[in-house]
This record gives sequence, C-alpha cells and structure tokens, in this order.
Amino acid sequence: MTAARPLRHPAPKQEGMRVLRGRKQLRRPALAPWMMMVLIGVAAFLGLGFARTSLDRSAFELDRLDGAIAEQEAINEQLRLEIARMENPARIAPLAEELGLMIPGDTRQLLVDLGGPAVASVDEGDTQ
Repeated sequence: MTAARPLRHPAPKQEGMRVLRGRKQLRRPALAPWMMMVLIGVAAFLGLGFARTSLDRSAFELDRLDGAIAEQEAINEQLRLEIARMENPARIAPLAEELGLMIPGDTRQLLVDLGGPAVASVDEGDTQ
C-alpha cells in the first residue's frame, strides 16, 4: 500500500480574507503560431510559383522577339544586296543608253565669283 499523504490543514482564517478557487484551465496547444507559419509557407509557395511563371512568360516573349529580329535582319541583308545590285554601273550603263543618255566627252569647270557683279560670259567653243 501507498503511504497516505497528510491532509492539509486549512490556515487559520483571518478577518476579511477569503480564498477564491480559480477555474481549472486546460492547457491547449497554441495553434496561432502554427497557423501563421502554414499561411506564410503557402503564400511563399504561391509567390514563387507566380514569379517562376512570370519569368517563363518573359523568356518566351524574349525568344519570340529574338526570332523576329533574326528574320528582319535576314530581310535587311537581302535588301542591302539588292541595293548593291541596283547601284552597279554595269547594269545602269545599258539602261541609260536605251533611254538615249550618253557619257559626256569633255567636262568644263565654271568658276563663279560670288562677291562681284553678275556677268555672263560665253566661251569661244560654245554655240547657242
């Protein structure tokens, strides 16, 4: 058998004092900190997912733009080659002859004095 515990003897009553019994409180586990941690974890998970999706969308857009730039650069190169072909004097000379144009034989240089009076002079070789 177990030894009996001695009974407590109530303290002598003093005038004007009394003992109040408190309620027995059950100790519940604190859920608020755990709920906050779970909410923060879920928010972080969703935030990372959104950021990843946004970055992937930007990467796809960048890839599409890179493709468009490469296509436009190819077109630009083709146009530069066509300009070079069109500016070729070997192509222009026969076309000019068909139109009745000819290469001048001699060239003359006219010197104009802009500070003096305007005088027209005719060279001896000119016939008008």
